[in-house]
Amino acid sequence: MKFESMIRYYRHKTDVKMFFCLLLILLSLFDFPAVTKAEDTNLEQGIKSYEYGDYDNSIKSLKQMDEVSASGKTRTLMHLYLALDYYAKGMTDSMNKELKSLYLADPDFTPNPVIVPPTVISAYNKIKQKTVLALPVPVKEKDGNYWWRIVPFGIGQFSKGDNKKGTILLIAETTELAVNIATYYVRKSKENSDGSYNNPVWAGNMQVVQLAAFWLFVGTASYGIADAFLWKVP
Repeated sequence: MKFESMIRYYRHKTDVKMFFCLLLILLSLFDFPAVTKAEDTNLEQGIKSYEYGDYDNSIKSLKQMDEVSASGKTRTLMHLYLALDYYAKGMTDSMNKELKSLYLADPDFTPNPVIVPPTVISAYNKIKQKTVLALPVPVKEKDGNYWWRIVPFGIGQFSKGDNKKGTILLIAETTELAVNIATYYVRKSKENSDGSYNNPVWAGNMQVVQLAAFWLFVGTASYGIADAFLWKVP
């Protein structure tokens, strides 16, 4: 009997420990709502103090709020009533600072003229306009095919999506370069060991064709490169 009593005692002690462990876990789960409730309390106190004309206590209550943990609506009201407090105290710079924070926290917020004085609404609209204008303009990066534009044979045009012009330049430049190379080797094949030709007139004509094809290639390639840089993609 004594042994059984000891077992019941330790079993009861173990149950008590498990109960307190579960209690601690539950309390930790309810920690965040407690913080949220504290934020709501500070906000409510701040709004009531403002409505009673106690602007210093209103500011004190609102300043106790944690902007990071506050929800979106709570954060918006916090900045709004701080701005109203500062307006009532004639602290224009502090009011403008809170109005800017208000806009950054909630760009879609529209002041209620029943609550917010016209002067504050006007100041908010000016700050909103200035803040929008002050936003950095995104810089357009150069496309990845930028340096392909210095390559001949219509590559610059292909890289920009102008396949028609790219095809024309590819055919033209390939033909001109092929004629230049072909006429050079054909003429050289008929050249004597001493550098003379059995048919000098023919050799002269072949050289003219060779040089003409070469300079046509240079001109066409230069046009293609210039066109690739100057012509903008729509």
